[in-house]
Amino acid sequence: MPVFSRLALLGVASVLAKEATNCQGGSCASQLEDDSLMQLNRLGVNAERTSPSMRKSFVQNSLPYLHPQGKSADGKEGKILINEDGVNNTYYLPGATTLDDGFTVEYRPPYRFYLMNKFTTDYSNADNFYYPPFPGKTFSIDIDFKRNGPGCGCNLNFYLVSMPWSEEGKDHDWYCDAQCFDGLGCCHEFDMNEGNKEVQQMTNHACTNDYQGHPDWQCHKWGEPETKTAAHEFSPGAGKTIDSNKPFTYSQRFDVSGDDFTFTTTISQEGRSIVKRMEPGHQLNAMLKELKKGMAFVTGYWFAEDMNWMDGDECGGGKEHCNMNPAYISNWRLTTNDGPAPVPTPPSPGPGPAPPSPSGGKCCWGGGCTGCTDASNWCSQSSGNCGQCGGEWC
Repeated sequence: MPVFSRLALLGVASVLAKEATNCQGGSCASQLEDDSLMQLNRLGVNAERTSPSMRKSFVQNSLPYLHPQGKSADGKEGKILINEDGVNNTYYLPGATTLDDGFTVEYRPPYRFYLMNKFTTDYSNADNFYYPPFPGKTFSIDIDFKRNGPGCGCNLNFYLVSMPWSEEGKDHDWYCDAQCFDGLGCCHEFDMNEGNKEVQQMTNHACTNDYQGHPDWQCHKWGEPETKTAAHEFSPGAGKTIDSNKPFTYSQRFDVSGDDFTFTTTISQEGRSIVKRMEPGHQLNAMLKELKKGMAFVTGYWFAEDMNWMDGDECGGGKEHCNMNPAYISNWRLTTNDGPAPVPTPPSPGPGPAPPSPSGGKCCWGGGCTGCTDASNWCSQSSGNCGQCGGEWC
């Protein structure tokens, strides 16, 4: 750990020790944890990037659509077509603006929508939801952010949660997720996508209630595993593997082998692609059990001044201001996997000797620097090679 980080941690520890005297029975432990992480962030330490405190803006800036009572229709049926193994099936995202007779969804903040079997906002009844059978399938869409689409501070997303919750909640939509917000339910959350023009992030938030160091956690609030793009892989402008100014295809493969779950995200554009993979493990395999039961598909667009936990690597640590410009997702597809999951194929090295690997460096595809190649592999001979292989440099 760098000296600066050690000093920062010692400073925070002293603050915690001082403030702890005002706590009774450990009731303020969670608040102290959030405060300490915020202090670390101000000191230049990235510990808060995945802190649950960063996600509290979601409560204020993400709203469910509720159909006006007494009206049979208000033009917000949100009909959407999903091509499932070659057949276009009709479902609904009540409240969403859909175009092209249901093939395209237009996104604008601050709403979140639920994938339903019919046009209804009765979110208390599980029979009203459409739970896509993701295990053994590949989900694909085309995303168009346009040149001036959602930037820093914006969060366009789709994810899965174990809805409906047992209580109506403050938003009257029976919502739950892994952050366990006051007034909302607490349940498994699988973030297939969160992002904007600067970054794309995928995070698993299982609820195993066995988190050492966090006895108050029912679910993994920070997420494990988590994977995301780097600026050279995905961001606006030429020279990136994926230029987010242009349309791109976003594809996610759910592979199951016994009790093991492998989740592979491929982002492609004009013959180029990047691959992000989550390998089997305790937390990811726990999510598989929920996926097999069926999880509600949630999609929306929210914003926050403190979205740095997601896009801070590209947008910095300061206050962010989402431009709130629209984005479009089209050509929704769900297809049955054919055969085992593909293994990333390293590109052929160019002429001449490959650059030496930095000391201790390696290219990995699994969470927590697992599933790595050895130092002699072309992908592990430099961070640039690793990026071309779709891996993460560890």
